[in-house]
Parts: sequence; C-alpha cells; structure tokens
Amino acid sequence: MRTLRALVFVAALAPLGALAQQCVGFGDVLASSPFCPNVEWVKNRGVTLGCGTGANYCPNDPVTRLQMAIFLNRLGTALTPVDLAPAVSGPVAGISPAGNPILCQTADFANAATSFPRRAVINGAAILSIPTANIDVSARIVYSTDAGTTWTAINNSDQYQILRTGLSPADHATLNPFGAVDINVNQSMRFGIRLGQFAGSGTITAACTTLVQIWNRNGASTPFDAQGLSTPPSRQPG
Repeated sequence: MRTLRALVFVAALAPLGALAQQCVGFGDVLASSPFCPNVEWVKNRGVTLGCGTGANYCPNDPVTRLQMAIFLNRLGTALTPVDLAPAVSGPVAGISPAGNPILCQTADFANAATSFPRRAVINGAAILSIPTANIDVSARIVYSTDAGTTWTAINNSDQYQILRTGLSPADHATLNPFGAVDINVNQSMRFGIRLGQFAGSGTITAACTTLVQIWNRNGASTPFDAQGLSTPPSRQPG
C-alpha cells in the first residue's frame, strides 16, 4: 500500500507535458486543447515565436500594445501574397505544339525564407497565331522542381488545361490556363505554360505571360499534405 501511494504521489508531481502530447512543441499547451489549432496556426506562420526561450506559449500572459503591434505586423506579412514578376516571352514563330514547348518559364522560387508551406496561384495567357492547317492546341500550367529539367502538369480540377479546337490558318486565339499548387518549406519551384496539340499538325506563332502569386496556406500547415499535386489525366499531348 505504501508503494502504491508513493507512485500516485510521483505521478501527481509529474509535469503535464510528460503525460500528454504538446501542441506544436509548446510545453504549456496540450494538443487536446481546443485552442491548439489556433496556437498552431499563429506559430507556423511566424506570428508568435513563443515566450522566453520559445519552449512555452505562456497562454495566460497579458499582451502589451507594443507586442500587439508586432503580432499584427507578422500577421499581415503572413496573409499578404507575394507577387512574382510576370514572365513574358514571344512572339516566337515556328513553334510546334507537338513538341510540348514550355513558354514563359519563370525563375526558381524558393520557400526557404518562411517556416510554413505556401500556395502558388498561377495565371497564364498564351496568345497564338495559326499560320498552317487546322490544329487543336492546348495550354496548361506546369511546374518543375529541378530547375526546368522535368515538368509536371498541375491538376486543378477541370482547369488544369485549356483546349482550343479546329483552329484554321490566320486564326488567333488566347488561352488562359490557371493552376494552384503547394510549395513545401525549402522547396524550390519553377513555373511555365506548356503548349500541346491533340490533332492536326503544323507550327504556330506564340507569345505568353505568366503571373505567379504566393499565398499563405489556409489550413493545417504541418505536415505538408501535397494539396494540389497529382498526376495529370491520361488525355494529354505528348
């Protein structure tokens, strides 16, 4: 009986964090707390760095107006998209869509500056002139994680690809592909527009522009869930 009482006494003195999972590493907030998702959100986006050495959140400490200014500044930074300068190319004549050319290739974007995944929203416009026979041309947003050596199409519901069919000589068409893809921490990505052809043959003259916005992920930021990344549908050129 004396041994049992001693064990109960020791258990009562054990720190709460040793008996339950902590919320995002803060020793004074439990993962089971209804406030944990909110604490996780502000920590993963750099709004709070914790208190003291950063091991605790100090949930009951008051916030001064000076500290509030810091929190609001960090929050605004986390929620403001970063506009990447649009990549513009063309007009370039003699392009064969059958070769799946990449137009408007951007520079690499690295997410190493932040401690949470971000979402890239890409809007493109491919302006085409068809000087040859009837042709079916497509445009889609693609990304590369190896500086443009290999490319993967972004599957964004039904918008992963824009297709224009039956284009005749002297036709002009503007295709506006759109896509969104998540970027993990320390991951580098390059974006572009890939042209393709389903039917017909010949060459075109093409010019395009690609605008990339880097947004904050609206949802759980750890672990990275690869939202928006998938294998393109089977019906694709090339």
